[in-house]
Amino acid sequence: MNCATAETSSWKTRATVIIVSYRSRRTIASTLDALEDARDGGFVEIVVVDNASDDGTADFVATAYPFVTLIRNPENSGFGRGCNLGFAKAASPYLLLLNPDAVIRRDSIQMLIDFMDRNPRAGICGPAVRWSSGELQASGDLPNPLAVIAAPLFPRWAMRARRLILPGDEPRSTSWICGSIMLLRKSMIDEIGPFDPRFFLYFEETDLCYRARRDGWEVWAVGDACGSHANAASARATESELIGDTIPKHYFESRYYYLVKHYGWPAAALAEIGELVSIVLRTAVDAARRRPNLSLKRRLRGPFMRQPRAGNAL
Repeated sequence: MNCATAETSSWKTRATVIIVSYRSRRTIASTLDALEDARDGGFVEIVVVDNASDDGTADFVATAYPFVTLIRNPENSGFGRGCNLGFAKAASPYLLLLNPDAVIRRDSIQMLIDFMDRNPRAGICGPAVRWSSGELQASGDLPNPLAVIAAPLFPRWAMRARRLILPGDEPRSTSWICGSIMLLRKSMIDEIGPFDPRFFLYFEETDLCYRARRDGWEVWAVGDACGSHANAASARATESELIGDTIPKHYFESRYYYLVKHYGWPAAALAEIGELVSIVLRTAVDAARRRPNLSLKRRLRGPFMRQPRAGNAL
């Protein structure tokens, strides 16, 4: 990756790294090993919240990484609620959310922190992230009912504000970044509150970006910092049927709840119905052109106009 090298600042604990794991024994070693330099220098502290993994993840972390603060959650309470447990252990000014299949090193962590130090209204920022497939992660607009309806028929219009975060890019303000590697200002979390525990999986960071911007905080993509993400490793470990690397039940329930919460249930219901109509129309057009289209079949595998319930589990 074409990422700049940060100048070394004073070694003091600047960030609490919070990793929520679920059946992550296969990937979490790479995540923690990459943090060794930052941790040894005292630049970060590390909290792992294990969501009742049954593959030995928690025991492995406890044995191989004794410097990690390990929280053994007795149940799988999801990503956002797991992060909230980690927030309660943090005393540093920044919170670095890191998926257990993601990697970021000290120089890039320092770049993100230095950027936040220079921009006091920046509450959330994230680096350029490359997936194992070679693709780059994007940032862009927050989802809204119209975009949900339009996406099947007019995907380019619906995604018009979405841009890849390229390594070496100048920092740019955005509305949303993915939560796989995300730096948060702790004072912002203290002000607007942690993740909404109603989200079990997906859209919890989207909701956080929405609330942050609503309350006057800024969200930034910082391409000078770089990381990598295997993407959906925990989702695959559940052995659930996936659609586009997501578990349909949680994806569509969380999306509907997000729309209800921020746009009201009539708009959310209209978005669900309108999307289904758009998918049917697109499927009919593609059938007439003899083009395969599995969108309708895939969408019908997920819940419709249903919100997540407390206590959902994978």
